[in-house]
Amino acid sequence: MEWSAAHVPGLPLIARIRPDNLASQGVALRVGLHRAEHLDGPGYDGFDWIYTAGPLG
Repeated sequence: MEWSAAHVPGLPLIARIRPDNLASQGVALRVGLHRAEHLDGPGYDGFDWIYTAGPLG
């Protein structure tokens, strides 16, 4: 998150995480990302939950 804020501050930071990937969800929450359920949707090969560093959409 620090790198993103320093190098691409104008772009939103998101993480696309599978609903069953509890480890990645935990990492996202620990670094300060928040679930953005309104952005959840199909990814390249399955459904993804979206976590963001701030409000989107």
